[in-house]
Amino acid sequence: MKRKRNYKKYLYTIAYIMLLRVVLQFTVGMSMFRLGMVFDLVVMMFWVGIFAAFIKSNTAQKVYYIIVVLVTTVFVVGDSVYFDYFGVISARSSFSGLKWLQEGNTLEYDITIPLVAYLITPPLVGVIYLIITNKRRDVFHLRDFGILSGVFVVQVALFLIWGNQTFERRIDFYRSDAFLFETMHDRILYSEKYGYYNYHLLDLTRIRPKQNQDTLKAEVDAYFESLPAHRTNDYSDRYAGYNVVMIVGETLETRFIDENLTPHLYEMYANGLTFDNYFTTVFQQGATCNSEFMGMSGLATITTNDWSSNICDAYSENVYPYALPAQLRDSGYDTYYFHSGYEWFYNRREMVPNYGYDTVMFQEDLIANGHPDFYDRFDTEMRYFWEDNVDFSNPFMMTLLTYSMHGAYNQSEFEKHADQLEAAYPNHAELDPEIRNYMLKLIEFDEMVGLLTDKLEEEGVLDSTLFVIYPDHYPYMMDYDTYTDYIGVDADDFHEVMRQRLVIYATDMTGEVIHTAASTIDVTPTVLNMINSNLVFDYFMGTDVLSTDENYVIFADLTITDGTNFLYLDETYYGNSQLIPTLEEALADEITMLEIQKDLLNADYFREDE
Repeated sequence: MKRKRNYKKYLYTIAYIMLLRVVLQFTVGMSMFRLGMVFDLVVMMFWVGIFAAFIKSNTAQKVYYIIVVLVTTVFVVGDSVYFDYFGVISARSSFSGLKWLQEGNTLEYDITIPLVAYLITPPLVGVIYLIITNKRRDVFHLRDFGILSGVFVVQVALFLIWGNQTFERRIDFYRSDAFLFETMHDRILYSEKYGYYNYHLLDLTRIRPKQNQDTLKAEVDAYFESLPAHRTNDYSDRYAGYNVVMIVGETLETRFIDENLTPHLYEMYANGLTFDNYFTTVFQQGATCNSEFMGMSGLATITTNDWSSNICDAYSENVYPYALPAQLRDSGYDTYYFHSGYEWFYNRREMVPNYGYDTVMFQEDLIANGHPDFYDRFDTEMRYFWEDNVDFSNPFMMTLLTYSMHGAYNQSEFEKHADQLEAAYPNHAELDPEIRNYMLKLIEFDEMVGLLTDKLEEEGVLDSTLFVIYPDHYPYMMDYDTYTDYIGVDADDFHEVMRQRLVIYATDMTGEVIHTAASTIDVTPTVLNMINSNLVFDYFMGTDVLSTDENYVIFADLTITDGTNFLYLDETYYGNSQLIPTLEEALADEITMLEIQKDLLNADYFREDE
C-alpha cells in the first residue's frame, strides 16, 4: 500500500528559495517577470524533490532541506555583496577570491551586511523552524514529477537548440540566445532568461573541453598576419632614449584633478598629451589586474564565463615578450615594477616578471629591506622603492601601481591632508563624506607624483623622462549614486562613467588634446611609438592612437564606441545614425579580436618566442 503523499517540508523549502529569488531583485535589479523565474521554479522543484524522494529518514530529510535553504541563502547574500562591488553576480571563477579572505586583506573593502540579509533573516528563521518542527517525513510519488520532468525536458531541448544554431554573420550569433547560453557572458540577463539558480548550477557543473593548442596558435597567427602594419607619425621616436615612468593610478578619477587640489597632476594634464575620448574598459573580477595587463601588453582582456575574465587568476604563468617593458628591456633599459600592496594579490609575484620587468618589488620587500613601518595606504612612502633600487644613470622604465585611492572611503588616516583640502575647497565640510575622503586620498597620490618629479630633477633626468599616467577603473567602491551625482554623469550611463583621461607628459610639451577614441590596450603601442618605432608592433591588439584619427573602443558588455557614438550589442544606438553600419562593422572586428585574445591566452601563444 502506497503511503499518502506529504510535501510540507518540500513546499516550505521551495517557497523560501523562490522568495529569495524575488528578494534578489532589490540588490541586483534582476527582473522577476521573465521566463527565468519559471525555469528557476521548475529546476529547483525538480532537483530538490528528486533527492528528497530517496531520503527515507525524516531527520535526514530535515538536514537535507536545511542545507538547501542555507546554501541558497549564502549564494543570494554573497551575490548581493559581490554585486555591490563588481556590478555582476558571481561565477565559479569568483571562488578564487576566497584566498584573499583567508589572508585577511579585506578591511579596505568595507564589507557591510547587505539589505537582502536583513530582508531574508525572518523568513530564514521561520522556514528552518517549520522544517525542524514538522514531524512527518515527506512522501513523494515519482509520477508526481512527470509534469516537472516534461517541462525540464523542454528546457533542455531549448538549450540544445540555442547551442546548435547557425548564423549568416558572426555578429548575429553574438546577439542571439545561443551566444548567451553558450558563454553566460551577461550573468544577470542569463538569470532573467534561463534562471538564477539554473545559472549557478550550470556554471558549477559545466565541463570545459580542452582545446588543441596548435589549432589555437594557427588562428592567432592568421589574425595577427591580417592586421595592418604600424604607421609612423609626427610623434614617432620623438622621445627616443627617454626614461619611461608609467603610473597606474589605483582608482584614479581624472575628473577630480584641478589646479588647487592636485597641482602636480594638473601640471601634467594641462601641459601634456591628454586623451579626452579615453575609456577604462573595466573587465571586472580583477579590474586592476586586467587594466595593468592591457596597459603593459597592448593586448585585450576577455569577457567570458568559461574560466575567468581575471587574467591574473587564470593566466599568470603566460609570457608576453612583446609587452612594453620586455621590448624596452631588450633594447637596453633597466625595468622596474613597484607596488605597495601584497605580492600574492592577483598572483603578481608570478605574473609581473612575465611582462619583462627585471626588478619586481612589493610591500613585503620594503618591510624586509629596512622599512618595517612601511604603510601601504600612503603612496608617498613608495619613494623607498625608487630611492633604494633605481639606478638613474641608466635608461629605465619604472612602473608604479599606487594604492592610496583604493576604497573604502572612510579612512581617517588621510585627515593629515585636511589643511590642503581646506585650502583647495574652503567649503569642503559640505561635501559628502566619501567624496571628501576620496579627495584626501587623491592629495596623497598627487604628493607622491611631486616627490617623484623632485627626485628625477635631483638626479638630472626629469627632462629626459616620459610620464604615462592612467587609471585602472572608476571608484566602484564608492556609493555609486553619490559618485555619479558629483561628477555630473547620469547614473544609468555606465560607459560614460568609464570615460577618463590618459596623460602622456614630458617637460618639453605645451599641451595638446587628442580626440581619437582610445582605451587601456592602446597605451603600449602609443608609448612604444614615441620611444622607438623600429621595435615590434606586430602583436598588439591595441592601436598607436597618435597614428590614426579612427579607432574604436569595446567594453566588456560588447558595447562599442568611436568616442562619441555608442552601439550596444542589442542594437540600441546613441549618436549619428548614419554611422551605424560603420560601428556594426567595427563591432564585428572587435568581437573577433576578443575571440582571438581568448585563444591567445589559452594557448600561451608567445611561449616559444621567449
